[in-house]
Amino acid sequence: MSGEHFNESLRKIAKGAGIGFTGAFIGMVFGYFSRIVLARFLGPGDYGLITLGVAGMSIAATLASIGLPSGIRRYVPYYKGKGDEGKIKGTILAALKISLPLSIFLAILTFIGADWISVHVFHEAKLTPILRIFAIAIPFSVLAEIFISSTIGFQDLRYKVYVNDLFQNTFKLVAIVSLLLLGFGVLGAAWGWVLAIIGMPFLALYFLEKKLFPVFRSKIKSISVEKELFSFSWPLIFVSAAGLVMGWTDTLMLGYFSTASDVGIYNVALPTAMLLMNIVVAFAMIFLPVASELYARNRIEDLRTAYSAVTKWVFSLTLPIFLLMVLFSESIIRIIFGSEYISGALVLSILAAGFFIDSSTGPVSSIIGAYGRTKISMGCSFIGAGANFTLNFLLIPTYGIEGAAIATASSYVLINIALLIAAYRIGRMQPYKVSYLKPLLASVIAVSVVYVVTKYLIGVSFISLAVMVFVFLLLYFFLLLIFKSFEEEDLMIMRAIDERLGTKSDWLRKIIKNFL
Repeated sequence: MSGEHFNESLRKIAKGAGIGFTGAFIGMVFGYFSRIVLARFLGPGDYGLITLGVAGMSIAATLASIGLPSGIRRYVPYYKGKGDEGKIKGTILAALKISLPLSIFLAILTFIGADWISVHVFHEAKLTPILRIFAIAIPFSVLAEIFISSTIGFQDLRYKVYVNDLFQNTFKLVAIVSLLLLGFGVLGAAWGWVLAIIGMPFLALYFLEKKLFPVFRSKIKSISVEKELFSFSWPLIFVSAAGLVMGWTDTLMLGYFSTASDVGIYNVALPTAMLLMNIVVAFAMIFLPVASELYARNRIEDLRTAYSAVTKWVFSLTLPIFLLMVLFSESIIRIIFGSEYISGALVLSILAAGFFIDSSTGPVSSIIGAYGRTKISMGCSFIGAGANFTLNFLLIPTYGIEGAAIATASSYVLINIALLIAAYRIGRMQPYKVSYLKPLLASVIAVSVVYVVTKYLIGVSFISLAVMVFVFLLLYFFLLLIFKSFEEEDLMIMRAIDERLGTKSDWLRKIIKNFL
């Protein structure tokens, strides 16, 4: 194994994850605040209607994309590594030719059928205009996904951060707040969300054309790769369909079996629990192109080591957040969203457990993708989607929102265990080491101290929780040092993040070096 080549690959992942995580964090704050505004201003019923509208748009956009964005993220870096610009252009244009007409068709279908869906499926006539507003956003959402995936394929996450995390979430927040203050109510909130999506593809295309690769303004001759791209992507059509089941069955079945208010309560707990996924998503976005490049060069041992290093970081960062989320679930819901959503506290704990286990497998799907074994991804997705649909169908009528949470958490765990087994079978890839016990012990101790002090000494409030989070971070870091949890790869990742973000953690790395 070449240490120099491995270090360069790890630096690429760390740099991408650094900018990805920073952007995701900022976008998360604004996106999450948008949900807080909607939940508090509209109440559970109307907030539930907005959630169902977003579900309809997301389902149609995902179907129209038919797995092509994943194909772009795989083949753009592949052809970049071979220096074939004609096939890079052909990959992007092929995805546009297939998905754009399909997205327009599904948008028209959703717009026309909005009334029937609202009345006969969700028994909510007030949902009709909201579904029609979100139908307008479907082609724009698909275009944005294609252009953003193209920029990610060039192993540069900055433009995904600028468009998806920063522009969309900040514009959406400003638009929603403005329209609500002007008195447009739930329809204004829907338009605020949609206007942000409409602007995304134009900004993404600008960055792609000006900064990375001029698709439309260059004289590079496009080389047709439709067959190759579709051969890779077609199993991902079914993965996407399974992803729709995984992502929206709980919300849609709650809308069918229960009320819009239950949908609203469930969907303050769901996005809160999904904050745990941001860390692994930040790493996974850049890990797939790097993993594909390592695989193409037959540097399998480098790939195996990089996967282990990345998964350790994900595990160490998500574990304490998960523990805090479970222990303070009721306080988090009450303080952030209000007491009318408090019945979602148990839902938050259940979902957090599922998403933590999901994150703890690291970017395992990227390993499958790097090997080009998309049929395995398809099979694992079907297993998870089948379990998700069945469990939601069985549990929601009896247990309501808690049943939906159990179904969703269980299916996410199942699908990631299946992917982990597949990664080991095809590449002998498994990321876990005995050293994982050190951050585990540090997390449990730090969270226990914070819980006892907050719960029994100073009381639970917004200010006390904010202060104790800061105390927790210091204590957790101190315990990681004492237990000698850091390794040389961790210092390399920190250095690479500094290079990308312009931050200075030299002093921190010096401290850590003394405890290696």
